[in-house]
Amino acid sequence: MVLAQLGGSISRALQQMSNATIIDEKVLNDCLNEITRALLQADVQFKLVRDMSTNIKKIVNLEDLAAGHNKRRIIQQINCWEFVSL
Repeated sequence: MVLAQLGGSISRALQQMSNATIIDEKVLNDCLNEITRALLQADVQFKLVRDMSTNIKKIVNLEDLAAGHNKRRIIQQINCWEFVSL
């Protein structure tokens, strides 16, 4: 039951980001906050969740992306294992 709720919460957070017209820092932070909340409610260790969030922000540096890049696509293509490896 907990795994289904976690999956649903993460899916909703990603769907909200996908529905956003413009992907900016606020949209990314909102998405990460929802995912963080869902993981903590599922009893994932705080340190792992914090590290994941920090690593995502390092990988997806929206300010450094050129104007022509599709930010939504770049965020969606990030492999979750990259978060842990940084």
